[in-house]
Amino acid sequence: MMFNRSKLALALTMVCGASISMAIPNRTAIAASAPGPYQHVLILSVDGLRSADILDPALKPYLTNINSLRSVGVTYPNAFTTSPSDSFPGTLSYLTGAGPATTGVYYDDTYARNLTVPIAEGGNINSPLGTEATYFELLDYSIPADPSHPDPNNVIWRLDGGGYISGEPTKGFVQGDYGKGSIDKTRLPQNCSSGICKPVYPWQYLNPDINTIFNVAHNAGLYTAFSDKHAGAYNIAQGRGGDSINDYYSPEINASVILDQNGKLKDAVSFNAGKPVIAPNAHVVTDNTTYTKAYDDLKVKAILNEINGRNSLGTKNAPVPNVFAMNFQAVSVGEKALNGGINNSGNPTNNPNATGATPPKGPSSVLVDAVQHTDESIGKILSAIRTNPHLAKNTLVVLVAKHGQDPRNGVGNLLKDNLIPDAIEFHLENPNAVSQATQDDVSLVWLKDQSKISDVTRYLRGLKNLPLCTGTSSGSTTSAPTCNPGIVEVYSGALAYQLGLAPSPNPDNRTPDVFVRTLPGYIFVGNPSKGKKIAEHGALFTEDATNIALVIGGDGLSNHVKGTTVNDQVHTTQIAVTVLNALGLNPNLLTGVRIEGTKALPGTRIKSN
Repeated sequence: MMFNRSKLALALTMVCGASISMAIPNRTAIAASAPGPYQHVLILSVDGLRSADILDPALKPYLTNINSLRSVGVTYPNAFTTSPSDSFPGTLSYLTGAGPATTGVYYDDTYARNLTVPIAEGGNINSPLGTEATYFELLDYSIPADPSHPDPNNVIWRLDGGGYISGEPTKGFVQGDYGKGSIDKTRLPQNCSSGICKPVYPWQYLNPDINTIFNVAHNAGLYTAFSDKHAGAYNIAQGRGGDSINDYYSPEINASVILDQNGKLKDAVSFNAGKPVIAPNAHVVTDNTTYTKAYDDLKVKAILNEINGRNSLGTKNAPVPNVFAMNFQAVSVGEKALNGGINNSGNPTNNPNATGATPPKGPSSVLVDAVQHTDESIGKILSAIRTNPHLAKNTLVVLVAKHGQDPRNGVGNLLKDNLIPDAIEFHLENPNAVSQATQDDVSLVWLKDQSKISDVTRYLRGLKNLPLCTGTSSGSTTSAPTCNPGIVEVYSGALAYQLGLAPSPNPDNRTPDVFVRTLPGYIFVGNPSKGKKIAEHGALFTEDATNIALVIGGDGLSNHVKGTTVNDQVHTTQIAVTVLNALGLNPNLLTGVRIEGTKALPGTRIKSN
């Protein structure tokens, strides 16, 4: 289970009692000394980096700097991220000390029964309740993909998140700022419960009273910084109030880009007489690792600026953050690439585009290149810390991954993403029975009628007896399913609650009604014949997706723990407690820690507060 149920009632009482005392007025961004053994904590997240990867002898030659960190730190080979293993709950786990059942955030694409569709979709006070809640690149301002025929449903993005309101040139251009200024409020779901519709910003999508380590640090007068992959959406890390991060810099990963003559990333969108012009050789950052590595370099530069006493953009002096974090993407892209991954000899049956890698067995050249580049980047950051006498002994570095990737070996099978929703709608004889299905290598389902949860759960479990679906299989709302879309188990109600997937056995406005665990390597996509990936994340309890890399290191750690391994099973939620302990702050100021009874990571000898 993800959290201590015996403490839940007491924790909720503490939450209510603490909510007033913790409402400290916002403070000016002034650097302060942390009262703990460390003045600075840096969290480096490497999407897709699994525990098995950093322990793999075949990858060891490309992990020089990560292994250097391990030599002065503690390695946790049995560390696990959240289920679902999506980036959003994975990030929030180490920022809040809690999992999705507590934070209320299960994915970056979910459903909220008590909210209204965005303004851009015509939402208003008279609209019915219930909306898909999307917190990814769609929140940014955007540019028409075809400037000669603007269509707000066919848009591209800039690195800074700037563009046109609702993607429509007639509504004016807004300059993005890699952060909150890039949020297009017309794209946000709305809360109309007061009689006036108000946009729900990312930090407001957290359950009430849930806060982050940035809230705690900022309220203590410490200086904070953060960088991730979406300009607007990852402001969810701001936590309660939306203003706890002093220096937020998050270039949009789904931006359309080109490389300049020096190999540096730049926007593919330019302007002629005020009208957008798209470079003919434009690529999305995640098209291949060439662009993703250059994208990661932007954020590495930001971290180096911050370590050197500048703001993330390097435009002015700033305190070295007391707590700061960034995220790498290239490894994840290298794992997913059709010619990437480990032991990828291709799979022409269920993933016809995955024709194999070089070499077909062992780490592909694409993945090796991504791993090596990421490791070298981490080396630059570690070197900048170690060569600074003010930082070397009092900076703790946390290396983690929001999620792994499934499968680690071989090639994932691509299935049509309508198989499970259509099966449900056939069974219930209602083509609108599914309000939302969020699917990768997992299926999360929100039903129109929550009284049907038990019925649907039993029905989906029964599909396990059918032969497995192939990439050519498709669903139908008018015909009975003839194959099993990779279902291993289905969780809902009391079972979902017992496993820590849900906050209660009873249905609510936010929690998926049905959680479907699929076979490892089974991935839902819109069109399997045009699939562009061999792996994915999001899975429930699947080792490749959830058993992630975790190292806590730094020259200031006790010599007794440097180079050690702790084999206890631990969770990424425990990072939040350890970070606050290191800074001398009280982890119990985190609501999620109190609710779940989260403990510090063992084996660091960092005293608890």
